[in-house]
Amino acid sequence: MKVMMVRDRNVLNTNWLVYLANLFVSKGYDVVIACDTYSKLGKTGIGFDLNNKVKVVNLNGKTKNPLINAYRFLRGKLFVPYFRFNKLIKAEKPDILLCYFPVDLYNVTRFQNHNIPIVQMVHNFPPVLFNKILKKNFLMRAICKKSFKKVHTFQVLMNSSKDKIDPYFEPKNIVRIANPVRQHKDTELVDLSIEHKKIIYVARVEKQVKQPHLLIEAFAKIAKDFPDWKVEIWGIAKYKDYNKELADMIEANNLSNQVSLAGYTTDVEALYHTADIQAFTSNCEGFGLAAADAMAIGLPHVGFSYANSINELIIDGYNGFLADDVDDFAQKLKTLMLDKNLRIKFGKNACESMKEYAPEVIIDQWDNLFNDIIKGK
Repeated sequence: MKVMMVRDRNVLNTNWLVYLANLFVSKGYDVVIACDTYSKLGKTGIGFDLNNKVKVVNLNGKTKNPLINAYRFLRGKLFVPYFRFNKLIKAEKPDILLCYFPVDLYNVTRFQNHNIPIVQMVHNFPPVLFNKILKKNFLMRAICKKSFKKVHTFQVLMNSSKDKIDPYFEPKNIVRIANPVRQHKDTELVDLSIEHKKIIYVARVEKQVKQPHLLIEAFAKIAKDFPDWKVEIWGIAKYKDYNKELADMIEANNLSNQVSLAGYTTDVEALYHTADIQAFTSNCEGFGLAAADAMAIGLPHVGFSYANSINELIIDGYNGFLADDVDDFAQKLKTLMLDKNLRIKFGKNACESMKEYAPEVIIDQWDNLFNDIIKGK
């Protein structure tokens, strides 16, 4: 069976795509990754390489020829890629089309009449993703809806998302298949018996969804009781104004010696081994892979009870705590900071609870879905 994975940008430096493509190959699938971007595809940079059996096709990529590059640059700006994808689909003849973004769905459906089953991935909390479309004008909504009518199955990441896809998109089949989470040998797990007195945040540094300022606000409420504890905020800081807001917030609360904006690292696993707790402050997630990865290696977590997906990954009182608000978040942090044995217990439970997302479990779910689709179920 041949699967064409379609994503229009950030192709090879997207962890899920490289990992999932490799898993499909391990299951015996022929895999094509299709994109249409003039920018570089990037490197995986995540500890493993894309399997050489995976075919990567960039329909508008740079070449060594400056004349071709000029042509492709202008083509990318002036002409939609629908027809380029149509030509590729006819050449590759995939059995399944797997689309990441709505734009990927448009690229493989508009002005095309093939009947290849399409799985639309929903790698965000559905209302966050689909409300953008619902806010468009009537004509654009109708055009988008026409593409969505061709979706065979919507794939969501968590059970709580299954009923969150707006009926406007007429979802016929919705299946929950989570992201695969790497599992670790016992010798690779964090050793929480060694106390580092450090809380980490590892995610994108962004205000509207990720909300790391709430960690600073929560820690400020208890910092004076824990002068030897540190907080490190790790992640790409694309928003200069927000980064300044965080820095000003640290200074205003006299936390410069305890809280730091640590920047970006490619060796996240090594970072986990220097921490006692991960604080995850998102207000919603499609899945929460950064949290799941840290839980799989044995870190206890504190998150918000209202945060979709996070409130499924974190089982309150078992592998971490769920807080109702910032004050509660501070108290839950305090409880864990005071009790090393509780951190150890939660860490072991966190590792255990991530086994349901083991790669071999997830790839079997994909295999079952694809076989059901091909059989016409």
